[in-house]
Amino acid sequence: MAGDNTVETVAIIGAGIGGIYLAAELGVAGFKLRLHDIDDARLSDIRAFGGIDVEGERSGFAAVERATSDLRAAVDGADVIIIVTGGNAQAAIARSLAPLLRDGQIILLVQGNTGGSVIVRRALDAAGCHAEVAVAEMDNYPYSCRRLAPARIRPIIAKRWLQIATFPGNRIAAVHRRLSPLFPQAVAAPNALYTGFTNANAMLHVANCVANAARIESGDGYKFYAEGVRRRSPACTRRSMASAWPSPRHWAPPSRPWRTGSIASTACARQASSKPASG
Repeated sequence: MAGDNTVETVAIIGAGIGGIYLAAELGVAGFKLRLHDIDDARLSDIRAFGGIDVEGERSGFAAVERATSDLRAAVDGADVIIIVTGGNAQAAIARSLAPLLRDGQIILLVQGNTGGSVIVRRALDAAGCHAEVAVAEMDNYPYSCRRLAPARIRPIIAKRWLQIATFPGNRIAAVHRRLSPLFPQAVAAPNALYTGFTNANAMLHVANCVANAARIESGDGYKFYAEGVRRRSPACTRRSMASAWPSPRHWAPPSRPWRTGSIASTACARQASSKPASG
């Protein structure tokens, strides 16, 4: 672990799509990485390759110093432990981490879903964890990438705005300062209610799956956001929101896209090309 409040080493728990993308982004940014999964088959290619190749504007090689199914080896000496497994596994992972944690470490849930930091904190306490650790959560997943090969990805989207909170909330400011170099687009939320109840998954994922139910049931694959969501103009969005909330003070449309990347750029370009010529 780093001797001061800086973050040098990050352990990522979960080598699914989310964990791989996170490792790629943080590795290119220069952090030392460990990657853990209970399924060693998910780690073998990255371990053999030594890391992840990243294509695109911020191309580079994200070195992974340890890709291991041994949880102790993954988190020993890590400054930040990021759990990227989905909400259903967070409590079980917390129980496994409890005897391994050391004072000063940060556990970050990416993402916290709704109440994830509370669940993890309670699981640590119930498992007898005595280490002074901070438990934080992020309200959304920060990136979207395309996996081209087991150890190669291409970034697509980086979200412009994220929130980080801790439970209990008296550690938010200190934890946010330490995590800012990893996620400079993230702000400190007032408390975990903000990160929990502004989690967009309940809207984005459920609505997308319901609207594309026939496609899913037929077994057809599709790009979840690029093909599963119809793009709408800002004017159309305002009309829809106005019908739901008549008073304009209840909702203010964003002044700029909340994400960057090819999908957002394409949407802006299509909106611009569809406007009638002036004059």
